[in-house]
Amino acid sequence: MENHNKEKLLACIGKVYEQAHKSKLVASFFQEVDTELIYLSNYFGISKNQTLITAMTFVLNYKGDTVDFNDLINYFDCNPMVLLTYSDDFSQLCEKGILEKKKSNHRVTLTYSNDQFKINERVTRAVLNNEPMPVIEMEGLNDVLDVFENIYNLSDDCNRNEVKSYFLFKQSKLIIEANLHFPLIKKIADFNFSNKDNFFYCYLIWKVLTGNETIDIGRAAENIFDSATERVKYIQEIMSKQNILVKQAFIELEEAHFFNDSEVKLSEFSLKLLEENGLKLFANKKKKENVIYPENIHAKELYFNEFEANQLEVLKQLLREDKFKETQNRLKEKGLPKGVTVLLHGSPGTGKTETVFQVAKASNREIVKVDISKSKSMWFGESEKIIKRIFTDYKNYAKDCEQMPILLFNEADAIISKRKESNYSNVSQTENAIQNILLEELENFEGIFFATTNLASNLDLAFERRFLFKVEFLKPEISIKAKIWKSKLPFLTEIECEKLASQFDFSGGQIDNIVRKSEIHEVIYGLKIEFKSILDFCSTELLAKTSGSKIGFANE
Repeated sequence: MENHNKEKLLACIGKVYEQAHKSKLVASFFQEVDTELIYLSNYFGISKNQTLITAMTFVLNYKGDTVDFNDLINYFDCNPMVLLTYSDDFSQLCEKGILEKKKSNHRVTLTYSNDQFKINERVTRAVLNNEPMPVIEMEGLNDVLDVFENIYNLSDDCNRNEVKSYFLFKQSKLIIEANLHFPLIKKIADFNFSNKDNFFYCYLIWKVLTGNETIDIGRAAENIFDSATERVKYIQEIMSKQNILVKQAFIELEEAHFFNDSEVKLSEFSLKLLEENGLKLFANKKKKENVIYPENIHAKELYFNEFEANQLEVLKQLLREDKFKETQNRLKEKGLPKGVTVLLHGSPGTGKTETVFQVAKASNREIVKVDISKSKSMWFGESEKIIKRIFTDYKNYAKDCEQMPILLFNEADAIISKRKESNYSNVSQTENAIQNILLEELENFEGIFFATTNLASNLDLAFERRFLFKVEFLKPEISIKAKIWKSKLPFLTEIECEKLASQFDFSGGQIDNIVRKSEIHEVIYGLKIEFKSILDFCSTELLAKTSGSKIGFANE
């Protein structure tokens, strides 16, 4: 093997640099420096084209700057398209660790136009110390989260077509091999996935760690594969459950309506693996749109008759954290279901939903509110999956809460009503299947479940024993309604409140409508509302009395 020394290496690098100036990278230039390129190529263990790039970067770095394409184009005085023919060489030098790449802040974001390159310090140290070309291995990271983030960030370059997928997969393998000192990374390496599956698994892990419970397969594949054919093949492999990650239950499918809308998520095994290695999951759960937090609930005084108030007081006491835990422990000891399931039923506007909010605020519990209309998908078979997923998501969410949250099915008439007779209707079969799943989930439920309905008379009998508490909300009595009027419009006299309560059979929700109209009236006219206007608003509230009703506000 030929011996190399510092003086000759530096002399060859210097000559290549000097001759390259204004050379336009024509054939005659390469003939002039062929001897030097061969010598340097033997030392670095790379091609002559890659040696040229390395030598130029070496010198320009020592002039105090990183190197970008524009620097080289100006120095060579060549057509930019000529330099772009070296793009694979730049990528391979970065892959081998001889060059290090970072992004600049250039306004132009075309491929390679905003990349800056620096020679690896271990290469320059070897040259200057008369040492052989080092075997460059990727350095380990200080935090396991950095490992996943670095792997995930590789997809940015692939998405911009700056690197090929094979480089992305190989580079992710190198990152894993350099960080086996982390127990979690060692376990992933021991699974012996292919480079492609290794990357996809780590990609999904990072998405989950940053708050995404599922990822869209199609979108992820676009970020990962530069070849459309490879992209489709990989999606099909996952969808047909032939991929090892699915077959061995590392990930799970969340099938949606269309082929490329399908999603995947980490399996329970994978989630447990992360938790066992100290990674807190779903850090962004607190941003869920369907979660209502106690601090965001406006405190309201609600009015009930004595029977309703007594039942609700039991619930409030039960949901105090000390009582709730004590109750669950006792029920568990006696082999009884631990869950607290509550049905609030009665006429619209009687305060059922607001009661759940106030109970949650009093017990400092979050509410996971479910939009029932979204669970009744038009796609046959999808609704059942959605209902199942609601309970799975709730259980996972509860693990991350200090206190057990409340799962609220608001206006649940659509899924707890009497089941349809068996027939050949797909709609009836789907609705019955949804109810069967809900009954099964409630049978084994261990959290806090509230459902509200306006049609308890249509409740399927199978649900009766699933609800531990069943509280009926009656339309308020005149004395209660008078108190509600007074609390909402304190400027009214007690006599005026009693008159409104006796003259109009309004629920609390309808009274709120009158209050809102009063506020709007004051804003528009800048005048304090009078009792006569309140009466006018009340007379227009009920649709059954629309004949001759007024539109807008009464003038004072």
